[in-house]
Amino acid sequence: MKKNQKGQALIEFVLVLPVLILLIFAFIDLGRIILENNRLENITTIAISKYKENNQYDEVLSYLKEMGYEDIELSITREDNLLKINVNKDINIITPGLDKILGSSFDVEVERVVNYE
Repeated sequence: MKKNQKGQALIEFVLVLPVLILLIFAFIDLGRIILENNRLENITTIAISKYKENNQYDEVLSYLKEMGYEDIELSITREDNLLKINVNKDINIITPGLDKILGSSFDVEVERVVNYE
């Protein structure tokens, strides 16, 4: 390799590196959002089963806090024979620049409506 070609490769690397780092952080944020969505889906399943056992919102919330789910917002509404459970959580975005697009935190929300008899 000639001396000029080594310098050219270094310049290309320096130009591409920030883009690669940005993509890596964006994939990490996307993975965190997907994992949190799955976690919230599991929480809704737990909340539905606990609510069907004793019909008390406070008991469901305290049970979830005992299990370590303290950082979530839970709402349960009941209309006729439908039970609507809404769970959401804010995730802080770590990708530089992406926080300008999505905001400093991203709200992950899961809503489930089931028959309740």
